Amino acid sequence: MASARDLGYAWEKLDKFVYAERCDTGVPHEARWNARIPLREAVENGAVVKTGARVRRVIFERDRAVGVEFNEGGSLKTARAGTIVLSAGAIGSAVILAASGISTAGDGFFCDPLVIVNGVVDDISGKTEAAMSTGVHLPDDGYMLTDLTQPWFMYGAFTALALRFDRLLAHPGTLSIMVKAKDELGGRITAGGRVRRTFSREDIGKLEHGAARAETILKKSGAKHVFRYRITAAHPGGSARVGDVVDANLKTAYDNLYVCDCSVIPEAWGLPPTFALLALGRRLAKHLLGRSAEQVSVGEMRRATSGM
Repeated sequence: MASARDLGYAWEKLDKFVYAERCDTGVPHEARWNARIPLREAVENGAVVKTGARVRRVIFERDRAVGVEFNEGGSLKTARAGTIVLSAGAIGSAVILAASGISTAGDGFFCDPLVIVNGVVDDISGKTEAAMSTGVHLPDDGYMLTDLTQPWFMYGAFTALALRFDRLLAHPGTLSIMVKAKDELGGRITAGGRVRRTFSREDIGKLEHGAARAETILKKSGAKHVFRYRITAAHPGGSARVGDVVDANLKTAYDNLYVCDCSVIPEAWGLPPTFALLALGRRLAKHLLGRSAEQVSVGEMRRATSGM
């Protein structure tokens, strides 16, 4: 952070999903928000959770969705419902929709390509802080920079893939910066759930530009042996976009069938999507309970998008 600020970047602490009042309870994992929290609330209110059940396709009667077909314990089963909401993620939902006859699902997506830059310093040892605690968003350049604490197995795997075997034992003293870019829509998701994607010259250019800045920041902090990992990606989305596969209320062309996950986001933003997805879930819930999308306050949507 100090090195980045000295170079003129507005490097700041980043908001995290942490319940501050739970940090001193002796059970630190309870201080961090996770998706099991709303799931427990749903179960307490009567929801039934089936694990080990893999949805294959949606069942339709004319133009209405009436259920899903799924595999469980090696058997093919069905479940019927008045309203069906797919939330299998950008890859899973696209596969299910395509298998259900919605052929445009999976045609184009974004995936927030990223590259990690590493350097070794002499005055740190150990990796206990939360990852991505600080950083800077540079929207005009199309990317963001953050710190990145890597667990040893992740560090070892990616360092080996980068063919930097001389750095495999340097994990305790390594500082890392992640460069995450806003990419263009492209590629496709196959019926088997595989991703097919080639990054554009512009996408690669953003990562190169950001990686060069990351190297400068690390070197100013005293880091040596600076090297990069191969390009990877996170946060796939946009495979069942609003305005294409679903409407503004996240409904498909079929009655009773909705999608609510990262697949509905219409374009990449190169930032973590969690807060926006939570807001979309609440918005859809209100709509399904009979409150129209127009009744959701502007303030709620502004709060939702402020974390993007």
